[in-house]
Amino acid sequence: MNKLIETMSNLNVRKNAGYFFVKRDEIYVPIMRTILSITKRSFYSLPLLDEIVLRLINEGVQEIDELVNILGIDRKLLEVTLADLSVKDIIYCTTNRCSLLNKGKQALQELRTVQRKKDTIKNVFLDPINRKVILEYGNYQLVDKVIVNDKKLDVDFEVNDIEIFKENIESVNKVFLDEMDIYNDKTKSEPDELLSIDSIENVYVKFARIPIYIYVSLEGIDMDIMAANRRNDPLLALFKSEIIEQIRKKRVLKNTFLKYGLRKPFPAVNLEENEKLKNDLQKYIKNKDDRDQLELIIEQEIFSNRKLADEEFEILLRYFAEECENFQIYVYHLDDWAKSEWCGRVLSILNSKKLSLIRYTECYNFKKALSVIQRTMPECSKDKVIQTKETSYLSVAFDEKYIIIGVPKDVVIIDNNTHIHKVEFYLQVM
Repeated sequence: MNKLIETMSNLNVRKNAGYFFVKRDEIYVPIMRTILSITKRSFYSLPLLDEIVLRLINEGVQEIDELVNILGIDRKLLEVTLADLSVKDIIYCTTNRCSLLNKGKQALQELRTVQRKKDTIKNVFLDPINRKVILEYGNYQLVDKVIVNDKKLDVDFEVNDIEIFKENIESVNKVFLDEMDIYNDKTKSEPDELLSIDSIENVYVKFARIPIYIYVSLEGIDMDIMAANRRNDPLLALFKSEIIEQIRKKRVLKNTFLKYGLRKPFPAVNLEENEKLKNDLQKYIKNKDDRDQLELIIEQEIFSNRKLADEEFEILLRYFAEECENFQIYVYHLDDWAKSEWCGRVLSILNSKKLSLIRYTECYNFKKALSVIQRTMPECSKDKVIQTKETSYLSVAFDEKYIIIGVPKDVVIIDNNTHIHKVEFYLQVM
């Protein structure tokens, strides 16, 4: 019980002046994780043997045999060093003679060698909507797959568009330097330099998850969204206008913003929210010293006939799912419910071993609806789904003691032909 009270006391749907809350949903924004092929300049400290050889050549000792005699080393070892310097265009060698090139003179002056190399940058995250490279991608809730395509923000982006990375060269360079710092080569005298972005080697699509609250204006039709969590406010700010625009154009959340109304109206339940419960929950948060007596009062208020607060439905559902011995589900139209998000959300919370019955009033395709239900609750056998004369849109009864009743209503939003089915929930003691 303490856990339930604690959870309910932290329930706080954000207020939005001039709007009322309709429902919670979520948006997934495509983020491109790319691997870029680049050209870089690397700086290496000049090894001691290389330095001595270059100094001797610079002083006129250019015969290989003479170098061997002065250095007192095996000729084959010297030839390996000379070959390496030659490949790097530091010296020029013939059969038995060496001369210093311009890069050799520079290397001797700076005591370092400079090399151009091909390489890759493995973690360049791109926001294709705002055409920006993301540096703080650790702050994003990135997921690899999204099952529900309707919740993916649409994006028009050419995967091989190298120009977008050249426009973000400063950010790409920052990623490059951070990556080079991780794989630091101690032989280098200073950090590598990014010279050019040559191509996109690979692209992996990830998704940034943004839970949102949806609101409709008090006058109706106009809509707004807010991040469900304040920590996501900066993230939502980047995409808010695009999300609303795509909602209006029916490119995202098409299953939330519907073109059709409810099949039938459902009568409201004559219950109001318990304002005393709200106040007592606030006292519970603020008063940590005298909670025992307050907990008894809050418990009685929670399990009383009342309208549930926004977002409270799933909290109580989880509590009853753990505490009850059995439950029954009542739905009006089995087809509609089976393909709705409510079905998956409710069944994923409830314990399938405690299911007594699923009762429904109407159904066009029982076999298909049962198949959809069994994807989430495989233990729901055919004999546990029966037709009845009940007319509840969605209700869940626990131990024939408590029942949560869901009553939907059409909320006109965006235009006169678009609706959201807002479901209000009520708790009744049976």
